[in-house]
Amino acid sequence: MNYKPGEKSKNIPIESVDDYRNAAISLLKQAHRGIDIFTPDLEAEIYNHQEIEQSVFNLAKRHPTTRIRILVQDSTAAARDGHCLVRLAQQLSSYVFIHTPSDDYKNEHGAFVVVDNTGFIHRVSTSDRTYRATANFNAPQRAAELTGFFNEVWEHSSADIKTRRLYI
Repeated sequence: MNYKPGEKSKNIPIESVDDYRNAAISLLKQAHRGIDIFTPDLEAEIYNHQEIEQSVFNLAKRHPTTRIRILVQDSTAAARDGHCLVRLAQQLSSYVFIHTPSDDYKNEHGAFVVVDNTGFIHRVSTSDRTYRATANFNAPQRAAELTGFFNEVWEHSSADIKTRRLYI
């Protein structure tokens, strides 16, 4: 995928985990201000990837006001298996935040990532792991809707205790 956020508005159908991961890599590599990820379990098959890790790291180090926010329904496997985004949240705790939604939002079955309030990838359902989704690298209105929902859930979330760094 060779699209740039803010450059061209086109809905791109995603049909497989490889397509989803490639779109996420492309979108995250081009982030300038912030990333919001709403995910059931940090989806290792998508987000536990070296290029994702490097993109998030580069964004976090680029500017002191950068925010990478992740809302995860269940981080048990990610924390146990050493997911790269968990490591980054522990190492870059001023930039990368992982929260768990309140019980009011535990039954949400979608997943999405929004970059710079402009580009997004959205899956309506995560229950079947088919990874059918839509990506658009320049859809500020739809990105704003997803970000609005994300902000609402974030306000009613708490720091994920399973992914915090333990100091002994």
